[in-house]
Amino acid sequence: MEEERRESSPPPAKKMKVSPSSSGLWSLPDEVAVNCLAQISRFDLAALAIASKIHRSLVSSRELLELRRRKGCTETCFYVCMRISPDPIRPPRWFILSPHHRLNPIPWNPSQASESSSYVAVDGGIYVLGGLIDGRHRTRDVWFLDCFYHTWTRVPSMKMPRASASANLVDGKIYVSGGCVKEKANPTNWSESAKRSK
Repeated sequence: MEEERRESSPPPAKKMKVSPSSSGLWSLPDEVAVNCLAQISRFDLAALAIASKIHRSLVSSRELLELRRRKGCTETCFYVCMRISPDPIRPPRWFILSPHHRLNPIPWNPSQASESSSYVAVDGGIYVLGGLIDGRHRTRDVWFLDCFYHTWTRVPSMKMPRASASANLVDGKIYVSGGCVKEKANPTNWSESAKRSK
């Protein structure tokens, strides 16, 4: 009787778990990885950030942002602030223009004045100064929109409540003029230097 040969099949290959630190971008030293990422457009960085928590933490790191600024790897971005509702109580909505020419919504600030604010773009962000609340009351509030993280921070208020004021950046300082009620304004407060966030 002829003995049957049984060929044993090789055991199934185990799936190899590849840790982020052992492959691709993560196999590089941190300094090199951050240098590579600094060259990528902010829209590609945003796409990379949604891949995983590890990608998001690196893309959103202050080190990467500062390196991009130092290397001049920043892009001009177009932001739009719109009042969508005619209701004077509702604050305006914010959008960024994508490379595909679409207005993508970004987080809005429910505490922002609904109209007549002044805006100054500086330091990778936008300062929103004063404005009218409920369509009637001027405010001293100043908000900073971080254009990389799309977060809002309240910064020191102005001395006077203002709406439709003139605001400009001069020698690294923000100057705000007018926009206050003449009868209540001390002439020395008609213009002031607004404090910038650090």
